[in-house]
Amino acid sequence: MGGQACVFYGAAEFSRDLDLLILADAGNMALLRSAWEDLAAQPIAVPAFEVEYLQRGHAVHFRCRREDVAGLRIDLMASLRDPVPFADLC
Repeated sequence: MGGQACVFYGAAEFSRDLDLLILADAGNMALLRSAWEDLAAQPIAVPAFEVEYLQRGHAVHFRCRREDVAGLRIDLMASLRDPVPFADLC
């Protein structure tokens, strides 16, 4: 996702976040809300953590505050723009 720019430009850099692509439905949103609570994760940018934004292609960003994962950023998405079919990647 965002780290692809490093690959494209030839930078030797590791991503410092966790990118998740999810199915945005009520069940998964409830599970994620529970996980965010456990990780003491807080949203750090707009839009709000709502299904409608994820389904429109927006990413929602969180920062973890729990001691053992403090500072970890999680970027959550539910759709990719113009994805290439997996078979074409092989």
